[in-house]
Amino acid sequence: MVALDLDGTLLGNDHQMSQATVDYLRTLHKKGFIVSIATGRTASSAIEHIDRLDLPYSEGEGFPLVSANGALGLRVLKRSTPPCSVPPSPSMDTTELFHEPVPQNVTIKALNLAKKLGFVTNYYIGHDIYANATTPSHFTLAKKYGDLTNIHHVYCTDDYAAAMDRGLPSKLLVLCGNDHIDTTTATLAQELKGEAHVIRGSPPWFVEVLNINVCKGFGFQKMCRSLGIKMEESITFGDGDNDIEFIQMAGKGFAMKNARENVKVIADEVTEWTNEEDGVIRTLQRLEKEGLLHFSNN
Repeated sequence: MVALDLDGTLLGNDHQMSQATVDYLRTLHKKGFIVSIATGRTASSAIEHIDRLDLPYSEGEGFPLVSANGALGLRVLKRSTPPCSVPPSPSMDTTELFHEPVPQNVTIKALNLAKKLGFVTNYYIGHDIYANATTPSHFTLAKKYGDLTNIHHVYCTDDYAAAMDRGLPSKLLVLCGNDHIDTTTATLAQELKGEAHVIRGSPPWFVEVLNINVCKGFGFQKMCRSLGIKMEESITFGDGDNDIEFIQMAGKGFAMKNARENVKVIADEVTEWTNEEDGVIRTLQRLEKEGLLHFSNN
């Protein structure tokens, strides 16, 4: 099984998969290799890339997706409506495997902390996105994240309690910008110590707040268990701080050539190529030539 981060890893800097990537991952799948995605994005944001791959999973199985940095695990089935529909949630046929949201008291505390620092926060409930944007700079950053993920239907409200009547958020995203990323990460980590898992986002101009027991690595571990796959039989690729446990816990964990240095040092190996150079598939092709990929159809 290979599990792939999206931004900075599987996707180029234009946030799209190359055709070569699509073709090779389809080839791997046909040979019996399980392909999955593990991302900080929400399911509704990752779905367009699952659609693009269009891997023929058996009816009732679906594509294995770890979203929201490990908070939510899904099997994504075929869509019943076109991917351009807005909002996308009605067209997503999914089976939930696990979900560990941020508790309400921690959510409200984090929202108020970010507001005090002057930053807008996105929070994700179900397939919907809420934001407490109130200033032009807030809306600029919210749009920037919308452009990154290709999701622009955001409900702007300061009424947190009303929003959470619909459920608890999978994660929160404090949009602070590049200039404030280090100080904001440190402040939130200190103020929410023992209550939440706080990490620098990828790309690094936002801070993520998760359930204290959540990280992408633990989410991937749960996905492997649900599929009956041993962790030592998995290969992972990532580039950001949120990928550290995900890379460490795999049988073989790769950091991208373009990864942050603190990610490279914990990886089993660093790819020879960046995300812009199709580093994931070129590395997988090398492993296949060396006989290091094991296919169930052989």
